[in-house]
Amino acid sequence: MEYSQQALVEGIKNQDTLAYEYMISKYTKTIYCLAYTILFPACSKEDVEECVSDVFLDAWLKIDEFDQERGNFRTWLLIKTKYKALTYKRRKTVTNVVDIEKFEIKDDYSLEKEFFLRQDQEKVIEIINSFNEVDKKIFFRRYFFDEKISDLAKAFNLSRSAVDNRLLRGRRMIKEALNCERKKNV
Repeated sequence: MEYSQQALVEGIKNQDTLAYEYMISKYTKTIYCLAYTILFPACSKEDVEECVSDVFLDAWLKIDEFDQERGNFRTWLLIKTKYKALTYKRRKTVTNVVDIEKFEIKDDYSLEKEFFLRQDQEKVIEIINSFNEVDKKIFFRRYFFDEKISDLAKAFNLSRSAVDNRLLRGRRMIKEALNCERKKNV
């Protein structure tokens, strides 16, 4: 049986299992490809499949969140897939483990160098904390959590160039403050 978008949504809202099966058969390939693109190579094939299953279950359970006037059903599913896959990726990210036997201590270690690096780090954090609340959040999310500029622009309802300008302004403030600090110490 073929469903129109409206009939499919209504069928899922009415908990029609045939509509659910149709949704799975129609969108599995598309959703799998997107999930795979986001998750590979950080996650296994099983994780990708589990993510896809979770997207369909989420769509079944949260169908009332879908607004036909705001967009189409396929796009809504793809957005759900993107966020679900990113959540999986964050959970499954493997930390690098260093074998202590292969770890080499270098002779050029300098306590003084380490002290100044630590001071610089503390100064940078202090400077970032002096930013206004939006700039501080943008800066931390970009440079500490490695979020994309386009995602930040959406999250803060700003244009990409506005986010770029805020980041540039922040970097300049940090650079100027560190240069002033170094000139004082010389």
